[in-house]
This record gives sequence, C-alpha cells and structure tokens, in this order.
Amino acid sequence: MADRDADAARLETAWRECYLDPGRAGAAGRALAEGGGALAAWGWLHVALAESRIGDPSVARQALDTALDGFERAGDRRGRLLTAEVLAILRRRSGDVETAAAILAGLDGADTSVYTPLDQFIAHNSRALTFKLAGQPDEALRHYYVSLDAAEASGNEGARITALLNLASLHHDLYNLDDARALTERALDAARAAGAQHIVAITMENLVLTHWSSGDLLRAREVTEALIAHLGSELGAELPNRSTAIALGHLASGRFDEAETWLGPDFAGECTDLDSATLWTWVRARCALARGDAALARRIAERTMQAHRHVGLADSPFNLMELHRVLADACEQLDDTPSALGHMRRAHDLYVELVGRSARARRVALQIGFELDRAQRERDHAVDSHRAAEADRRSLEELNAALQGQIAANEALQAQLREQALRDPLTGLHNRRYLFEVAPAMLERARREDNALAVVLLDLDHFKLLNDTYGHHAGDLTLQRFAALLQQTMRRSDVVCRHGGEEFVALLPGMNGAGAATLLDRMLQAYQAEGVTIGKRRTPRGSFSAGVALFPRHGSTLEQLLSSADRALYRAKQQGRARVELAATAGLSASA
Repeated sequence: MADRDADAARLETAWRECYLDPGRAGAAGRALAEGGGALAAWGWLHVALAESRIGDPSVARQALDTALDGFERAGDRRGRLLTAEVLAILRRRSGDVETAAAILAGLDGADTSVYTPLDQFIAHNSRALTFKLAGQPDEALRHYYVSLDAAEASGNEGARITALLNLASLHHDLYNLDDARALTERALDAARAAGAQHIVAITMENLVLTHWSSGDLLRAREVTEALIAHLGSELGAELPNRSTAIALGHLASGRFDEAETWLGPDFAGECTDLDSATLWTWVRARCALARGDAALARRIAERTMQAHRHVGLADSPFNLMELHRVLADACEQLDDTPSALGHMRRAHDLYVELVGRSARARRVALQIGFELDRAQRERDHAVDSHRAAEADRRSLEELNAALQGQIAANEALQAQLREQALRDPLTGLHNRRYLFEVAPAMLERARREDNALAVVLLDLDHFKLLNDTYGHHAGDLTLQRFAALLQQTMRRSDVVCRHGGEEFVALLPGMNGAGAATLLDRMLQAYQAEGVTIGKRRTPRGSFSAGVALFPRHGSTLEQLLSSADRALYRAKQQGRARVELAATAGLSASA
C-alpha cells in the first residue's frame, strides 16, 4: 500500500511539474519508472516528455520505446496515444517537422475520448507548434486557443502558463502586439503566483521584446531593469552572462556597452534556432552601428541572412524585417546605396505583410473565441438538455448576447484598423490622410463662426545632414522627440500631423498670426535646448523653421493655405532657418 501511494505521489508530481519544471518532472518519472510498479510505463512517458523538450533526444526515444511496451502489455489505449504525441514532439524538436506532422495527422483520426484536459493541452499545443513551424499561422492559432482552453480546464498552472506564452509568441510573430502584450502579462502574473521564477524571467524577456516591437521603449527599459533585479534576487551576484532581451532593453536606453556585455561574443553562431539567432544578430548589429562600425554590422547581419536562404521553415517576419533595416543602415553608411535601397524595400514589404497579418490574426482570434464559446455552450446544453423551457430561453439569450458581442468586437476591430491607417507608425501622430479628412470641417466651422484658424507648416532644419552623420536611428529618435514636443505644446483642440519626412503640419483653431508666432517661438526655444543622445554620443542641438498661413486671409481651402504656408516656410529657410514666417507678410521674429 505504501509503495502504491508513493508511486501515485510521484506520478502526481510529474504531471504537476511537466510544464513548470521539466527537470523535476523527469526525475519524478524516472523514480517511478525504476520502481517497476504498475505505473512504471507512465514514469517512462514522463522521462521521455522531459527529455524530448529539454534533454537528450536519444534518452527520450529509449524511454518512449519502454513506455510503449508497457502500455501495450497493459492494454492502456490512453498511454499508447500519448506515447505517439510525445514522439511527435521529439521529431519536431529534432527538426523533422514533416514526420511530426504525419504522426499528428494519424492521431487526428484516432478516438481520443480517453484524453484528460491536460492530455488535450499537450496534443493541441504540439499541433500548434508544428503548424507554426510549417508556416500555417491560422491553424496554429486555432490549436493554441484550444490548448489554452484545455489548460484552463485542467487546472495545471504549468500548462496554462505555457499556453499563454506560446499564444503570445505567435501573436507577436503576427504583429498583433496588443494581444501579445496582454497574453504575456497574464502569463507573468500566473508564473509569479506559481512561484516559477525561471519562467518569470523568460516571460519578462518576452515582454521586453513586445514593448520594443510596439515602440514603447520606456516600458522596455522598465521591464529590463525589473528583469535584472529579478535575476539578481534569484541568483545572488552571479547573473547570467547572456540575454538578448536584456541587451535589447539596454539598446533602448542607448547603453551600448551594457548591451554588448549581455549579448555575449557570438551567440548567433552557436544558436540552432534561426529566429533566436536573427534576433541576436540585429540587436548586435545595432550596437555595432552605434559605435560607427558599419562594416561589422553588415558582416554579422549578412551571415545570418545567408542562413535564411538555406532554411525552408517559416521564420518571424518581425525579426527578418529588423535584420533588413539594420542592413539598410549599414550599407548606407558604407556608401553602398543600391544594397541599402534593396534592404529598405524588403523591410518595407515585410512591414506591410506584418500589418496584414496583424489584422487577420485579430479576426481569426475573435472567430476562434466565438467558436470556443459556442462549443462550450453546446456542451452545456447537452448536459442540461433535461431542463425546462426557461433554461432553453436563457441559452438563446446568451447566444444572442454572444452574437452581439461578436458584432461589437468586429466593429471595435474595424475602428482600431482605421485608426492605425490614420496614424504615422514612427511618431504616433496623425498622418496626411487624417489631415485632409478633418480639415474641411474645421475650415467650415471657422467660416461659420467667423473665427480665426492658423495653418502651420514646420520643417526640421538640417535633417538630412543629421541622418547622414549619425544614421537613421538618430533621425528616428529626433522625429519622435519632435513629435512629443508638438503634442506637449499644442492644445487638445489643435490637430497635429506628420506631413511627410521631417515635415509636420498643425491646424490651430482660434489662433491668429501673433498667437501662432508666440506659441512657435516658445516651442523653438524648447527644441533648441537639448540634442538627442545616441550611446555615448550626443547630436548637436536642432532647430526648425515654420511658415504660418491664416484662414481666410491666405486661402479658403486647405490646399491654398498649405501652399501659402509652404511659401512662408521657404522664406524662413532662405532667411537663415530657425525662424517663423507669416504668409505674404514680413517675418514674425523667432530668433535662433
């Protein structure tokens, strides 16, 4: 009796820890297997599961054969099916995705009614990973959501955290960054609650990358600092000597020495995961560019790019886009303009692909969520079919509410996609399309109320020289800084847009020429107060020139007002820059 109780406790530990601490689960499985009792085959299965995920594939295969032999002798159908599930995991980890997919296809035709919710999680998580590697993101999403549903039903925290992290990772690959961030934060809360400190660290690393991808460098830096503190509290003074995510957080802060320390000397050359190697490469290349070593940046980036040409599996378009971007900057600094343009075009094509993937991922996720809800309702209805008509009426109301919720979610998604189309992705300001949508109504209101309205055209001075001297990263940071200053300076009623390149437009209702000049002069002084820090270098203090046109004195349409403001801007440039000019009048002083 005592031996059976001990074996049952070991098996319970193995199931509980299999996705929280595979090493501990494998040790519990081995102790169970070597005991030779009735549950020995299950012990060997857990040894195989742990080794197939983090250990020795040959040990995993031997343990699988032993487990299968035990299940066949015992006539255990569930055990035989799970042995095949683990074999598929092992084949996929070995790089044989085609064989893994064939094994899973065979299992899809089997009767898996004996599966527990945790078994269902293992099965669907494995299929999702296989479809992801095979470049079928829609199918991968479906299986990931089903695996999360099964993990929730199982009550197994390790499975739940794994499902959340895997789903978040795929949403990140699909550039659906809002869902990726929300899922990762849920996984982080669950890992902390479970006391799984190593998973906490992994989850925080994922969160750094998600914030960077969203352009939220402040949050990326904050999570990086928290991650370093977490690692220090767990490991004492001995911190790990390599973490691409922490390096990325330091890169976001412009601390290139610290970034290179965390990157290590040549992780990409050691890494068997091409996507991880690509991430390491573009972060390392960015550091090299910041130090002025464009040749090194190009060399290490092209090495990884060459590896991509020999791999047939799907890779993360985001990391590949960043790799092309850093290659474009490196080639530009090396005066290889044709190569720079080629990489810039490829990076842009990948960005367009990512935006399309993002929209589709949101739609697919909403559809899957609705299908899972409907399946759950159908199961509940089958169980409760003996209830009275009142229960049926409530079910119909719930279905109608779910449909209304689906409609509302779709409408919200469409609104979000429209907002993305009207925003400049670099600065977060509205774009030219938005400007031409809102301007007619603003001009009509000013005419109707006999009110003033100023149209301002602003252009950063010497911006091309800044790009040529310090690189496009410095130019991007300068544009972001200037956009932030515009948002801080302008009123809520003002409309501020990026017109293109380093040119911006502001519509200022109720503002006359003197008021516009005063506002812009104050903003010019603030902008000239400091430069942009790039690593250990600091760019010179910048300035801008501006042209102001007034409605209706200088035009009655947006096109006429912009033309007048453009001529005034040209005059400001001709008269020495760092000043404001009013259309068709003498200059409004704005000293440099």
